[in-house]
Amino acid sequence: MLSRGLFFWLFVSAVFLALDAAGVADGLALPVPVMVALVVARVLEHAEWARRHPRRLSLGVAAAVLSLAVLTWILQLQWFGLTPLEFSITAVVAGTLIAVLAFERPRVVLLRPLGLDPARSVHAVVAVTLVLAALTAILLFVALTDEPATTIPFYATDSVISVVSDVALALAGVGFLLTRDLRTALDRLDLRPIRLPQAGWAVAAAVVFHVVVGVMEWTESIVLPGLHALEERFDYEFVGISPLVGAALVSVAAGIGEEILFRGALQPRVGIVISAALFAMLHVQYQVPGIAMILLVGLALGLLKQWTSTTFTVVVHVVYDLGAFLLDFYG
Repeated sequence: MLSRGLFFWLFVSAVFLALDAAGVADGLALPVPVMVALVVARVLEHAEWARRHPRRLSLGVAAAVLSLAVLTWILQLQWFGLTPLEFSITAVVAGTLIAVLAFERPRVVLLRPLGLDPARSVHAVVAVTLVLAALTAILLFVALTDEPATTIPFYATDSVISVVSDVALALAGVGFLLTRDLRTALDRLDLRPIRLPQAGWAVAAAVVFHVVVGVMEWTESIVLPGLHALEERFDYEFVGISPLVGAALVSVAAGIGEEILFRGALQPRVGIVISAALFAMLHVQYQVPGIAMILLVGLALGLLKQWTSTTFTVVVHVVYDLGAFLLDFYG
């Protein structure tokens, strides 16, 4: 199963890179380095030949593979328009993290506070990815501080690229076709059928979210009017599709992809707080109060996932985002 799974994920990665390079799916290459690192690390953990070697050697090889993947990822950060200084900072942090992973004590110091196992190569990849994602989010947030108001063109294919990227990264992370078949991978992601009454409760939860967030946004507009105005700087400009169709596509893509990745794949490993914090940090288009609101939403979604399932939070997320668009259109 490992060899077939490795071939499958390398093929998927090659397709992602080719589509991005051809300009068919801009941005689809971004998750590829982390996907490859996760897959190779899992193969190292479970392959028969790797079991004959000491654990430290296996982790060292995983770190070496990860270094190549992270190097590719750093190069892709140019897609976000980082300055040479920001690019250098990210490279130094990445190199330092990869270097310390070869030693047992630094691995323990880095991984255990995140709820990860220092003895697992896959968890080492997750730890480095978390740190780099957080650093990238901070750098992008700073870079966007002085950006003027603008509209972001959105094409129908953007939603497909977004959800495919998130779901592929989540599946690679849980070992789909490597150590888990489809059923066990879905179980690991906690994707279960949802009945009509549960869907009704999910819609009700989304309405409650809107009320709470609406009160917080109103408070921000009174207490911090300057920052509140900056929250609305960036808006979508739907190209070739109607605003309602575009809103639906964005909502469905974000709800499915982000919930499967953050609540389904990541939360069971690092917990509600860390997964919600990363979820909030990646919304760099907002100001600190807006990111704090998203953090609260992420924490609430994490609790809902604990009590229900990832499928339930997908419905909540989709309905919430769609409601936000409709309120913006007709509010």
